[in-house]
Amino acid sequence: MISRVNQLFSFLDNHGIKYLLLRPIDFEKDFEDVDLIIPYRDFNKLLDLVSDNFQNVFLKYSNANGSIQLFLDNILLDIKFDICFLPRKSLIFKHDIPYGKVVIIDGRYLYPDVTEEILFTFWTYHIFLDKKNPLESSTYQMYKNLYFSSWEKFVISDFFLKWTEFIFHKNNSIAINCINLFFKNDMMLLNKNDNKKIQNLAIISNRLIFKFYFDKYYFKLLRISGSLKRRRSILEIKKKLVYEI
Repeated sequence: MISRVNQLFSFLDNHGIKYLLLRPIDFEKDFEDVDLIIPYRDFNKLLDLVSDNFQNVFLKYSNANGSIQLFLDNILLDIKFDICFLPRKSLIFKHDIPYGKVVIIDGRYLYPDVTEEILFTFWTYHIFLDKKNPLESSTYQMYKNLYFSSWEKFVISDFFLKWTEFIFHKNNSIAINCINLFFKNDMMLLNKNDNKKIQNLAIISNRLIFKFYFDKYYFKLLRISGSLKRRRSILEIKKKLVYEI
């Protein structure tokens, strides 16, 4: 698997496709997908290339806003078009994205080749905002091993503080206090409602109460209808992208 994923990223690099790997991959553990941000225009360009370079190609709509699933020879790319958070990606940011390449460490781990502050920031808020419980994240143990002794320098980094303000606005200090409590409690929740509190803080801070619950039931309806399970052709997706680029 490591060689196939490495070939995939070499393919993206060789064709000038912009991307950001959102979470590291441990090739000695099972992983379901590769989480990427790829901008619309580059994704459209990628769709023009994959048919001639991969044998088994299809797409599915994702269970979230601004996202799509691209299957390339049994490798699932879970693609977002922007930085986004919350379970159905109701909170979307159109800020500049620090695209970068990837690097293999110790012959086992695939990491985004970005600064430590960037990786910590987006990984941390994925764990807090996208999951009911940090332990539900498939990368939680890797996250804990990496930051158990080093988290203090990252929560005061300029990049982390900037994004905390983007996400929580005037409530940013409350969010940082919640995160500090998590780390000081050996990276465990103090109670089962902790993650819900910080998610609700992000929802309230961005006035997303209506959108959050609309998305919740809208995507539930799509799941029940079977719409999300259907395989989509490249042509079908490209026709839709024309109106979104």
